[in-house]
Formats: sequence, structure tokens, C-alpha cells
Amino acid sequence: MNPITTALLGLSVADAIGVPVEFQTRSELDKNPVTDIRGYGTYYQPPGYFSDDSSLAFGLAESLATGSFDLVDQSKRLINYKHHGYWTPNDEIFDIGMTTSRAIDHLGNLFRNNKTSELSTLHQSAKESDNGNGALMRIFPLYAYLRDKPVAEWIAPIWQHSALTHGHIRSVCCCFLYLRFCHHIVTAEKKEKALELARRELLDFLMAANLPLEELDTLATLIKADFARVARTQVRGSGYVVQSLEAALWSIFNADNYRDTVLNAVNLGEDTDTTACIAGAPAALLYGVESIPANWLEALARREEIIDLGDRLNATYPTPNVR
Repeated sequence: MNPITTALLGLSVADAIGVPVEFQTRSELDKNPVTDIRGYGTYYQPPGYFSDDSSLAFGLAESLATGSFDLVDQSKRLINYKHHGYWTPNDEIFDIGMTTSRAIDHLGNLFRNNKTSELSTLHQSAKESDNGNGALMRIFPLYAYLRDKPVAEWIAPIWQHSALTHGHIRSVCCCFLYLRFCHHIVTAEKKEKALELARRELLDFLMAANLPLEELDTLATLIKADFARVARTQVRGSGYVVQSLEAALWSIFNADNYRDTVLNAVNLGEDTDTTACIAGAPAALLYGVESIPANWLEALARREEIIDLGDRLNATYPTPNVR
């Protein structure tokens, strides 16, 4: 199976594993850990139902599968999700982050006031509070569009799409590191080498951007930590983008298969579906779609449509030849 479809299945299955226990604390999950697919729970949804994490990723994938990077089209699909349940398991939303919800309302205002030309400059008004994980959770499909481009051309599209809801540079750095990590996995690097290479590329960008030292400090763990040796007590599956990526990487580097990666992420507690979703794409790329437990994959809502979407997106852009 191609890497795009593999990752879309990986992220959405992982998301669905986390949905029933979202917002549970780590101590609650330590007493009753998730060990297999569940249903109902927090949102009372059937097993295999994914959240806004996957729905918004699929919306981005659909937009990119048209053959262009179009912020107007991407924005319309975000709005369609909130108001019409676009790409949800059952055509209705049951979960949406507060920052994402407010940002989508702002996008709607831009459309109503014929100000869509401002979509490409939203990052200029970003605040530090715009650092939730709502862009990181949906960003993977952008890899298909970027994968044949030199690394120097990755930041601008990542920032423009992220800024539709989360425009701060910190969110962009996390999205960039994540996508480059996935890229190096696809090019057959082991996870340790893939992260090392992605970190070097992020540092190159940070040095060129001349970020304030305090901003570099917030990314220090992502840039330096040996996640295989980081204690579980030192990571949080929170909604803050930096902690969210740290938790996903910890989950990946403390497992040697897809199942354990996802369960690591979910059982950290808090934003369980999103931590798992972020970890799920690279885990599927590392271990293959056949590593996803069969009962998890069989239960996934809209599975065949997700496969079709991944195949279409993969076919829209050429096979990468730039490392």
C-alpha cells in the first residue's frame, strides 16, 4: 500500500482508539488502561469512530487531491466540517477544539466580507495562545504535496495552512519537524535517523529565521531529547502543540510496533485521540498497514472511502525524488 494511504489509515485508526477515553486522566487510565478498541465512553460513539483530528485531515487531503494548494478551498472544507459534519463518521460533529472553532468562525467572516485575500497573511496576527495541536493533528496530508519539493520550499505552505487555525511559529515548527520526520521514514530511514535528520533541518530553519532565544527554549526537548530514555512522567498528552508532539514521539520511541505505539499515546491521558492520531501516521509508516490490528482496522468508520482518498491523493503528486 502506498505511504499516503497507509498513514491516513494509521492516523484515523489511532484517533478512533483514543476517542472513547478523551479527557480521562493518566491516573484513571493507569487503573483501567486501554488495551484494545473500545466504543462509546466520552462521546458515546461506536467503536471505530474518529474525531475532528481525522476529519480535518481528510478535508485537507480532499483539497490537495484536486491538484493544487488552495487556501480558499482548504478554508471552505474547514467551514464545511463545523457546519455540516464534512468527513465525519456519521455526517455530524461530536468534537471540535475551541481554538479551531473560533478560527473557523473567523474564516467564515472573511468569506462573508469578501476578504479571502487575507488568508495567506493570517500568520501575521498569530498570538502565543494559538499554539494548540489543531494544525499538527491534521497536517499529514500536506506531505503528499510537499514530498517532491526541496526542504527549503516546505515552510511556506506549512505555515499558510497551519495559520488557518494556528498561525504561531511554534505550531509551524512542530508541523515542519513532524512532516520531515515522516518524510525520512518514507525514504527508508530508521526512526532514530529520521528524527535526527528532521531535527537538523528544523535547526537550519530556526537559525535562518533568527528566532528569539526564549522561543528556542520552548522547542529544546523536541530538538535534543532522547525520547527512548525520557521517563513517562516527563511527557503529557495535552492539547499544547509542543507537548503533544513530544508525547507522540515518546510513544513512538518506546514501542516497536504500531499497536504499542498507539496504546502508549492513548494511555498518557488528556487529549488521547490527538496524541494517538499524531503518533499513528508515522507508526503506520514505520511498521506498515499490516501492523495495524485487524479488528481495529475492520471497525474503522468509512474505511474504504479513506483508502480511496489516500490512493487519490497519492496519485495526484509524483513519487518523491528529493531527499
